[in-house]
Amino acid sequence: MAKAKSNAAKNIIVLFVVALISVAILAVLNQVTMEPIAAAEEEARQAAYMKVYEADRFEDVENLEELLTAYELPSPDAGVTVNAALEAYKGDAQVGYVYDVTSPNGYGGDVRVALGITNEGEITNFTVISAANETPGLGARSTEEEFQSEFAGLSALAPVAFSKTGANRDNNEFDAISGATITTTAVQQAVNEAIALFNAMKGA
Repeated sequence: MAKAKSNAAKNIIVLFVVALISVAILAVLNQVTMEPIAAAEEEARQAAYMKVYEADRFEDVENLEELLTAYELPSPDAGVTVNAALEAYKGDAQVGYVYDVTSPNGYGGDVRVALGITNEGEITNFTVISAANETPGLGARSTEEEFQSEFAGLSALAPVAFSKTGANRDNNEFDAISGATITTTAVQQAVNEAIALFNAMKGA
């Protein structure tokens, strides 16, 4: 009986040690993989910023949180998040801005975009950083160049709109993604949030 109890105690100790070792290994593996993942995500963001504004460097807009509070942004009804606002530089000259914004209102959840705006208020380019949960062949087409290229040259001095029957650029419109009105609306929300922040910052 005593021997049986002793063996049971040994087994419990062995299981406990094995569990501790397993937890330690998992923690180490998690730490090892986290840094490359974070680095890859940062590299993807920087590539997106460079795509929407060809600049020599970017610098974070100072006191972004204070600015958002002062300008009462993001709009509370849309639930949009401004992830970053950056000044774009060519040489020593500050030439424009890049905005990184997420709308949670895509068909499958978050749609994260970036767009560049010149100091004069023209959209230089636009890209979707992430729309991983949008429907393939529908909302996922927001990541295609054919859709993203529509924004270059639109005005950032007024909100953008979308059309289902053919965009009129004089009305600051882009073409809706066929069959994906929800995703299109999420993109529009994110872009217009960036435009609102740009105009608030510029005193427009």
